[in-house]
Amino acid sequence: MAWLVVLFLLIVVGESAHVRLAGRRGISPIASAAAVAFMLSLPHRPGVSGVVLVLGGVLAVAVASLVGTAIAEAAGIRTSSVDVLGRLTNAVVAGLLAQLVAVTGLERTMEPDGRDWIYAFALWLSALTAAAARAAVVAWWVSRSERRGYVSTVREEVATFGMLSLASATTAVMIVLSREAVGLWGPILFTLPLVLSIAAARRYAHTRQTYRETIAALSRLTDLAGYTTSHHARRVADLAVELGRRRGLSQREMDTLEYAALLHDLGQVALDQPIPGGATVLAAPRDQERIVQDGVGIMRHSGVLEPAAALLTRQAAPYRLMREEDERIPLEARIIKLTNAFDDFTGGSRDPGAVSVALERIQLGLGYEYDPELVDDLIDVVAPRARQRHP
Repeated sequence: MAWLVVLFLLIVVGESAHVRLAGRRGISPIASAAAVAFMLSLPHRPGVSGVVLVLGGVLAVAVASLVGTAIAEAAGIRTSSVDVLGRLTNAVVAGLLAQLVAVTGLERTMEPDGRDWIYAFALWLSALTAAAARAAVVAWWVSRSERRGYVSTVREEVATFGMLSLASATTAVMIVLSREAVGLWGPILFTLPLVLSIAAARRYAHTRQTYRETIAALSRLTDLAGYTTSHHARRVADLAVELGRRRGLSQREMDTLEYAALLHDLGQVALDQPIPGGATVLAAPRDQERIVQDGVGIMRHSGVLEPAAALLTRQAAPYRLMREEDERIPLEARIIKLTNAFDDFTGGSRDPGAVSVALERIQLGLGYEYDPELVDDLIDVVAPRARQRHP
């Protein structure tokens, strides 16, 4: 009982060691490891009694997670309900698989008969399967709430949290196996490496946030210099991300899309005379191409914006080239071209009249300048918003 109490408390404390890596989502590696270790440490019971025991364990994990989350929130550490959902999924699967391992007759014997490694391996596979179930359920929840493709969301989940989940699963098994060797010190001893992993992950998250803020600040350059209307780049980026989400882009692809959209007008700073209203959609094709190339040159000079720069090289390309000359124009470049045109035509206004006129002008270039499917998505996004502003 003392062992389970220690793991219960470790879940509570571990909720404060929360790491956010993908927008509002994150993971609590210590709490996850403690929860899985808790479920793997439950007594083994055959049949229905084993399932009831697992449900009781899941309830205990849920209580510990909620208490820990409340304490973390009070301390100003933001966690997410999706993380708690993932933890409960982790606990359910780990508990059921642990009971299954027991049914197969695999028990730790501490005898030199060569079976202990099989038991340890079975526990490790159980923990990894539980981690995979967590990723699947969280990806399903996120894909539904954010209207994104499930497969791309799963890939993003694995790429973002896969290594931390692997570390948590392995730590959970090490905690369970250390019970006879070091007793109650095991949970503390084997979670120390996770503390270092959390510190590294938080530094990475902080670096990403600083990177994003630097790009956002750079995007204001054309506003402050009077080349574009106020917050033009931010509006284009927000709308581009919305369309990218509807097209099922992964978080990494949407990050690159957002960076490219924020900096799509950077080349205007090289102009001798500003374009009236900063509306590049009204400029001659040659001037549009020059602005793109100047902006791409500035971005590539930084040495860290190559993916976004590569998108912008095709920003001014008309959609017809894909049909007539079989040219490849990335989806993200087509999105930026469309959202930039929309904001240029509206001048940043979301008044129903301005939106209606902008959509009419865009539809004049349907299939020639703009991707028809993206235009349909744009109408779905902006028309309801305009109606909400002026019912």
